[in-house]
Amino acid sequence: MIRRGGRRSEVVRRSGFILLLVLVVTALLSFAVYSFSHLMVLEATAASEGLQQVRRRRLAESAIELAGVVIRQGSAGRVAPQMDLSFDDGQQARLLLLQSLSAAGAEPRAGLVNESSRLNLRTLPLQLSRRQQSRNRLLALPGMTPPLADAVLDWMDEDNDPSEFGAEASWYLSQTPPRLPRNGFFQDLHELLQVRGMTPELLYGEDQNANGILDPEENDGSSSLPADNRDGVLQTGLYALLTLASAESSGVNRAGSIQLNDSDLVGLFDRIQNRFGSEAALFIVAGRMNGINWLDDLRPDEGEDMETRRLERLEQAEARLNAQLGLEKTVRGGDSSTSRAGLRLSGRGVFRFRSLVDLFGGEVRATVSGEDRLLRSPWPADPATISRMLPEFEQVFALTSDAIMAGRININSASAEVLATIPGISDSAARSIRSLQPRGGAGLTAENGSVAWLLTRGVLTTGEFRAIAPLITTGGDVFSGFAVGQIIGQRPISVIRFVLDASQATPQVLQFEDLPVMSAVAAGL
Repeated sequence: MIRRGGRRSEVVRRSGFILLLVLVVTALLSFAVYSFSHLMVLEATAASEGLQQVRRRRLAESAIELAGVVIRQGSAGRVAPQMDLSFDDGQQARLLLLQSLSAAGAEPRAGLVNESSRLNLRTLPLQLSRRQQSRNRLLALPGMTPPLADAVLDWMDEDNDPSEFGAEASWYLSQTPPRLPRNGFFQDLHELLQVRGMTPELLYGEDQNANGILDPEENDGSSSLPADNRDGVLQTGLYALLTLASAESSGVNRAGSIQLNDSDLVGLFDRIQNRFGSEAALFIVAGRMNGINWLDDLRPDEGEDMETRRLERLEQAEARLNAQLGLEKTVRGGDSSTSRAGLRLSGRGVFRFRSLVDLFGGEVRATVSGEDRLLRSPWPADPATISRMLPEFEQVFALTSDAIMAGRININSASAEVLATIPGISDSAARSIRSLQPRGGAGLTAENGSVAWLLTRGVLTTGEFRAIAPLITTGGDVFSGFAVGQIIGQRPISVIRFVLDASQATPQVLQFEDLPVMSAVAAGL
């Protein structure tokens, strides 16, 4: 009895062990199945999110392509379009272009930033005869000092001779770590931090990481670096006022364009005569040969660029003297036997038109059919005539044989700080121009489509306008901005910061920077 009972107990124990083992194995298998299922769910989720991120990234890249279309259509100055589309699986998507990203709750600025609204460091003259002009332009920027302005110019010039307050290789080599100035143009604006006297606070303002976004640490007062005023607005530094890329098509390749400074004076005369008549051709070509004077020209004690203009006149006088002494070679189409309308086309053009405004109101003395004559421009220098004719001249004439013109400042979009860097523009005039600029993303109108509105609105006199005309524009073909790709209903967005150069037939991306994936709410979208 006892033995049988012991066997029964043993059987029971074995059965219990087996049951426990089965339960453990079942639990392990269930856990394995759960883990596998969970892993598959995670993999599926990751794959889906990866697909969404790829889609957002492709949308942002497509927005850059959209920017090229917007620029070529001449509508970049307006609010850039937002494009909505659908994928085959039914998802709704959006791509858009923004001038800047904003903090949550703030309205982002749609559109593109015209790089011609900034001061182009690459176009500042570095030769000694133009050095003071470049220095004065830099000094007009907020926070700029004479030592820093000279140091910036010394960094770019080719020599190792420091300016009055500047710095060259000897100073940079004594620093820790030692370095050398580039002795060439800046490769990017961040390089300015290498220049003696430049600080992150001056260069970037509150935007210390230079991402163009008001990050939390840039809007928390003194809680964390950088220091900021906690006003919900990104206060930028010099970085937002400077560029290395502003440019625009010169129009020289436009069908039927006339290059005013062409060395072929005979061909120039014929082309102008065919379009505007003999009187205009005679005045322009005689002006190229002998120089032009304007009654409204600024006096020697007026304006900030008088030294530059004085040097230009000396160069023109030297060229005329050399031509009279026979020291200049006769150019193509300009031998002593060639004449048009009684004007002998010999020698070369000693005067170069600085801007199309030089066509208005000038006078030139020349020998025509053996008589000494005073030729006057067929276009008087009054605001009505300039505003009427200048848009047509901009479509007909080119000032250079180069396809690209760089560095002119767009008076319709530049800030008052940048406008003040134009020689001859006072702080008050800069503020006046800023107050009259088109607002709210409005496109160019018949008035502000030409720089002549500075005259018609009474901001400048004719002499002041003529002096600054070579440095201003209402165009520009290089734009920057943020390309955004977004899936409707999802908060993450893909953002690319870019600079696009459309001054040539095929637009080129000059800068392409992926920003971290961010929330649409955080970006103000």
